[in-house]
Amino acid sequence: MSVSHEPAPDDMADEVRSAIRSQQRRGWIGKLAWILTAVVLLAFITWWLWPHEESIEWQAQVIDRGDMLLTATATGNLEPRREVTVGAEISGLIREVNVDENDRVAVGDVLARFDTEELEVSLAQAQARLALARASVVEAEATLEESRANERRLTNLVERNVASRAELDAASAAVKRAAARIDSTQASVREAEASVSAARTRLDKAVITSPINGVVLKRDVEPGNTVAASFQAPELFVLAEDLREMELHVSVDEADVGLIEAGQPASFTVDAWPGREFEAHVLRVFLYPNIESNVVTYTTVLDVDNSDESLLPGMTATATITTGTREDIVRIPNAALRFQPPAEQVGGGMLSGPPGMMRSGSGATGSAVWLLRNGQPERVPVRTGHTDGLYTEVLGEAVLAGDRVIVGLVRSDS
Repeated sequence: MSVSHEPAPDDMADEVRSAIRSQQRRGWIGKLAWILTAVVLLAFITWWLWPHEESIEWQAQVIDRGDMLLTATATGNLEPRREVTVGAEISGLIREVNVDENDRVAVGDVLARFDTEELEVSLAQAQARLALARASVVEAEATLEESRANERRLTNLVERNVASRAELDAASAAVKRAAARIDSTQASVREAEASVSAARTRLDKAVITSPINGVVLKRDVEPGNTVAASFQAPELFVLAEDLREMELHVSVDEADVGLIEAGQPASFTVDAWPGREFEAHVLRVFLYPNIESNVVTYTTVLDVDNSDESLLPGMTATATITTGTREDIVRIPNAALRFQPPAEQVGGGMLSGPPGMMRSGSGATGSAVWLLRNGQPERVPVRTGHTDGLYTEVLGEAVLAGDRVIVGLVRSDS
């Protein structure tokens, strides 16, 4: 007899009911999780879109009285006080070069020499032609003496009726021709002397010497080079006079040039010596304007003491020229003149309330500042004078020392 292992019908029903209840519980848990997620997301979106109240903290400075140093800033380049370009006036082959860059030279020092063989031959030929011309003068003088003697002899013979008048006339004509020959040969001598002088000058120019005491900045020739001076003198060397005294040429804006005069003190810096300030003073201001991209500047020359020779030609420098001082003036920070309140706050926001204030912040014209009075900003038009780059002089009594002027703001959410 066999035993059956199949579950009873009641047990199967219980299992089915248990599975259904478990499935229902999981469904309710999932729905609840989705509902909670939607609530959290909705709360975040509501918080994000909810308008926040923004508070503004005004940054203000106290207006004071003080002295103001007026300056003008310009950039330029250092140059030697005197720079000379040495060229060649003759053509030929360079035989030797005696100097190099940075060499110091004195007046008359030989910088280079040409090969002079052809020039010496030309001089010898000119001297020979001069000797020949002088010999021709001697010959012409002898001929003149001979013609005059013949004329005198024929004159005596004509007086004694021994010679004819025609012979005397021929002798007189010979004297005149001999005299003219002397004039011609003397002119040939002067021409030959000029040729000798020109040949000697060309020979002298074959030696190139320094015209100044200074230093060689640039050398553009080597031994063996052929120099052609047919149309213009080629540049062989650039010399600078004593570099212990230099000039700084800066371009000054037309707005500042009216304040600059000779003798005013100045200082400048160069990139080669960061942190070091060099002294200078104004020598002169050129009247001729430089116009580039509709910007007008004037070249101003500063005298520079370079005793330690730390400055080199061509260095770029930024100069500050002291043009004057203003004493015991009311001054405001330049940041106050640049400050404008937020456009959305003007004409309907928190800046619309205080009395005496413009209703359109960005549309206001002229110079104006915003004073902080009773914790509120107030726009005040002002007349400005000189500026030193950090502060600006205020003219009149629109603002006074002790007033607080707004230079900025800080926003914060509450």
